[in-house]
Amino acid sequence: MASLGYLGGTFPAHDVGAWCESEGMSPVIALLRAVNVGGRTVKSAQLREVAESLGHTQVTTYVNSGNIVLVPSGAASAVGPGLAEALVAELGFDVPVVTRSLTQWDAIVQRLPYPDEASSDPSHLVLYCWDGAPAGTDFDPSPYGRERVAFAGHETYAYYPDGIGRSKLTLPVLEKATGRPGTARNWNTVLALQRLARERA
Repeated sequence: MASLGYLGGTFPAHDVGAWCESEGMSPVIALLRAVNVGGRTVKSAQLREVAESLGHTQVTTYVNSGNIVLVPSGAASAVGPGLAEALVAELGFDVPVVTRSLTQWDAIVQRLPYPDEASSDPSHLVLYCWDGAPAGTDFDPSPYGRERVAFAGHETYAYYPDGIGRSKLTLPVLEKATGRPGTARNWNTVLALQRLARERA
């Protein structure tokens, strides 16, 4: 039977206004939404070049699915909007960007509700990052199968014991449930991005 949960507690703020100017030199993880699907191609080299053209340093990408880690040239809160605007100019189509600071990313990893699954089956554990606070966290995943879902802050954790590819619990379903656009990464990618960000701290 599918299950859901809500993880209470206090975690580093995600609101744009909550970014501190002192975080300006702290690494930022940027996640591009809906790229390299349906003809919306963004090459890693292009992404790095765009980020570097904005003055960001220690820029690196991880696999070809829209993941970038960098040290921002200014306020961390400006990274997402700046990248999105520059990518539109470069590519000719909208590329929504969701960002998290290293502090926020560390908190995301720390509050993981499924540690056993992360250890034994990380490729079937998915992190959904939203562009703001979900409108609701009372979503019931049971009609979709054995998936388990937990909400925390601006993220949702989902475990797919029977695999992701055929699951009906998709990103659009969760976007509708939360009232927020977002993007998803499996747990192996989450940890890889954390390592890359820590190397730049």
